[in-house]
Parts: sequence; C-alpha cells; structure tokens
Amino acid sequence: MKTILKDQELEDYLAMGKQENLEFLDKLYHLMNQLNADVVDYQGLKAQTIPPLCPNCQSKNIIKNGTQQGQQLYICKNCGRNFRITTGTFVYRLKKKEKMLDYIRCMLEGKTLRACAAEVGISLPTSFAWRHRIISALRTFENNIDFYGIIEFEQLLMKYSEKGRKYKNREEYEEAKKKKQRKVAVMATKDRSGNMLFNLTGFDKVKRAQIEQILNTKISSNSVICSNHNEELKKTKVQEQRKLEIVIGRSKKRGIYSVSTINKHTKTFVSLINKKFRGVATKYLQSYIMWYVVTHKYLRKRLIEDIGRMLNLASSDRRAWFLYRDLRAKPILNLT
Repeated sequence: MKTILKDQELEDYLAMGKQENLEFLDKLYHLMNQLNADVVDYQGLKAQTIPPLCPNCQSKNIIKNGTQQGQQLYICKNCGRNFRITTGTFVYRLKKKEKMLDYIRCMLEGKTLRACAAEVGISLPTSFAWRHRIISALRTFENNIDFYGIIEFEQLLMKYSEKGRKYKNREEYEEAKKKKQRKVAVMATKDRSGNMLFNLTGFDKVKRAQIEQILNTKISSNSVICSNHNEELKKTKVQEQRKLEIVIGRSKKRGIYSVSTINKHTKTFVSLINKKFRGVATKYLQSYIMWYVVTHKYLRKRLIEDIGRMLNLASSDRRAWFLYRDLRAKPILNLT
C-alpha cells in the first residue's frame, strides 16, 4: 500500500477545513496518477480521518493487530473479529484495484457498462459488479439529507423489474409476471437549497405512514410543502404544525409555490433509468437513485475534479460491500 501523504503533508490534510478539503479532492485524480496510487491507497488515507469500527458488532473497542500486504490489521476486543482498513468498504476484496480510478472516470463520463469494460480492460460482469460497488457505497448519504423552507413533493410511479434474474422454476416465473404488471412508488422530495432525495417506498403508491416519516424526521418546522393533489399527503399527521400548499401540475400559486423543479428532476431520472441504463432491477433502484442524487448535489460537472470527489464519497461507507453482497444475493426486493 502506497502512502499518498506523509508527515507534514498528512498533518496539513488532517487540519483542513471544508473548503480546503474540497480543493484537495479536486486535485486528487492528478495526485494519485503522479504517485501511481490506487483506490486502496486512498482508503488508507481516508482511514486517517475516521476511527476503526468493527464490521461485525460495530464496536469501537479496537486495537491494532499487525499488518498484511501493507494494510493495517485490527482486532475487535468485543467480539474478536479480525479485519483490515478496507473491510466492508467498496474496495474490499477488489481485484485489479489499479483500474478502479479510471473506471470511476468512465462512469462519470456517462459510458455504458460495455464501454467502461472495454476502456478500462475488465470483463463485462466485472464492470457490472464495480458499478454496483460504487453506487451501493452512496446509499449512506440518504441519512445526510434534510429539507428546509419551500419543499416540493411528488409521487413517481415506475415499472417493477427483475432484470437479470434467472428463474428456477415455472412458479417463480409466474409470480414475477404478476408483479411486473404493477408499479413501484418513489417519493421525490426537494427544497430550494438544492437538497433532494428520492425514496423507493413500495408498490402502487406512497403511503401516508411513509410520508409522515419524512415529514417528522427530515423536514424542518415552518416549512411550506408544495405538491400535486395527493390524498395520502392530505391525511398526514405531523408532530409539529406545518403549512401545506397544494399545487396543480406546474402551475404556480402565489408566485413562488410550484412543483416544477421536482417535476423536472423526476422526468430526467426516469429518462436516465429507461434510456441510458435501459431499465434496472427494482432491487437496485434505490442505489441508482442515490447515484443521481449525489451527482447533482455534491459534484461540479467538471470531470477531473469530480473523480476525486466521487472517490471520496464512495470511500466513506464502511458497510458498502456488505450491502452490495446482500443485494446481489437477493433474487428480489421485498416490497409491500
């Protein structure tokens, strides 16, 4: 494992403020290419900013336990689990690690799985697996998004899909055929400060309890909620009184209240899923949602700078590989 920053450089990095850190990330792609460093090397740098956490029991009662192939090993004093700094991250058990940084570049350029595979020099199945390692790592940012002020709400209905699934018998096929006739509901929420989140909620429609959870946990008091006529939203009970504006279509009510912005994003997202990705399995839909949300909220639409930012975001989740593994193993996503 290469050391990206040493001695005083590392001290300066750890002392950086938010803006300085963003400037560092904007130059990260060039820095890593100069050092011939890979994504596992960056995970080692990332580990300097967060305490080790047991992937088994989540305990912080951790001690060092030697090194292996240049990586620091740890042992949990609570449950005895041995692990390394990459355990559970999106680079855990990653082969051809030196190619991942350029794979992120290809993803940000909007290339298909096949095009990414050809340019980077990996197989098509590996390209699929790497894409899902990365987008699974972005799921952790769902918890970081809250809403303030004027908030737009819209329900989005999308086709249920089991794309890529191989059926073991006729019964599984018939059951899937029935489900494919239904729609899955996505709750889309956005404020005027750039905060945005889509939540896959279940079949047919967004239910009142799911709306109430968002209202009570992610929306500040005294907010104004703009929406189309949604019966479930009208029936909600919230812990603090909030004002509700009902807006029909894209029309505006009293000038500033509308759902035009969220409507634009939902249409863009549907086009992305159906045309660019040619549909995705519903079990992966929330991961693709977070790819869309993160690229709009955290990136600058400048390729070289965005590579460093995306690598940093993907490296932040220490449960990403486990989520990716579990989703791959599930034939379907259980929805109600």
